[in-house]
Amino acid sequence: MTTIRTSNESPIAAARVLSAACDFSARRAEVFPAVSVEQLEVHELAEDWADVTEGTPVGIGINWERCHYDWSRPGIVTATVLDSNVYGPGSSWELRAIPSPTGSRVEMTWVRVFRDGARGSIFGTLFRLVGKRIFNRYARQTLHNLTELEQPARAAQSGFGP
Repeated sequence: MTTIRTSNESPIAAARVLSAACDFSARRAEVFPAVSVEQLEVHELAEDWADVTEGTPVGIGINWERCHYDWSRPGIVTATVLDSNVYGPGSSWELRAIPSPTGSRVEMTWVRVFRDGARGSIFGTLFRLVGKRIFNRYARQTLHNLTELEQPARAAQSGFGP
């Protein structure tokens, strides 16, 4: 099992960051770089949880995972892997958003257990060797994307902008 943690400041309010993590519309791909709309399937959506399959094209096919998302605990969204062609039982992703004077501090944690076989071996090795760098960049890109998407809404609320 390999765990990677990131922590970043964001100008976006914690509630908005958490809301984006629970948004399974086509907008999800605009926020989360690894999500492909073509591979996004919502099996069930409830008030504080969802059953969702997401996939990422990786050059040698698609890495997919079916997760149980849960946002019943304040400030936290967790995704527990139910099935995947790469990740094994015990794999998860967690996003915490903590309010701060300038927006929020966003902490993401990936816990990965890799399946036996070629795909699991390849991605397990990559995750251990360069995962920290890749996921730090991924977390920053996610928050950048959300900030960019939020700017037109802020301008409209303030009376400025198009």
